[in-house]
Amino acid sequence: MAKVTSSKIIQAYIDYLLEEGHQPSSVYQFAKSLKIKEEEFYDHFSSFDAIEAGWMVSLFDSVTEELQNDEVYQAYNAREKYMAFLYAWVEKCRSNRSFLLLLHKASKIPSPIPTGFSTIKKRFHDFADGIVREGLDTQEVKQRPLLSDRYADAMFMQFAFVHGFWLKDTSKGFEKTDAAIEKSVHLAFDLMGQSAFDSALELGKFLFQQKGA
Repeated sequence: MAKVTSSKIIQAYIDYLLEEGHQPSSVYQFAKSLKIKEEEFYDHFSSFDAIEAGWMVSLFDSVTEELQNDEVYQAYNAREKYMAFLYAWVEKCRSNRSFLLLLHKASKIPSPIPTGFSTIKKRFHDFADGIVREGLDTQEVKQRPLLSDRYADAMFMQFAFVHGFWLKDTSKGFEKTDAAIEKSVHLAFDLMGQSAFDSALELGKFLFQQKGA
């Protein structure tokens, strides 16, 4: 008999949740339905929650890998790359919307961070840091003491907002989510870029220096 794979376990788990509306009663019962031994399950995952975490990580990796292999994406500036990522994320999630909605509804702890996002936070930060560094190099993003190191954190919260908005979106073709992505990304990069406040501050510094000249 062929050895069970992680992907087979993940798909069987997703199918079970979508059909039953809840996690299996035990690993033993779930393994039996797959016609494998319980220890074979533990060769791949430590728990059902670990399956959900692994699935979310694979989803994120799939989106970013596809973007990195896209020549058009590589030609984008920092703002365009981040917007393209969010559009790609929502598009990838569409085929798994029922499962994501189920995970969201099953969450026992109300939080602004969608279920499963904690498992991809480190990966997202690495991805966002790359975009921020590119933005700093091209001056799309302004270097600010204490704040620059927190840009990725702010982008993560904005990413979580977009995902949560999409989960609640009932518009045709999720057109409201598309608008939310565009508007929120422009706001984020306007705030990270050279702003009217920065210009006023620089003018104030200049005028102050003139008094001592």
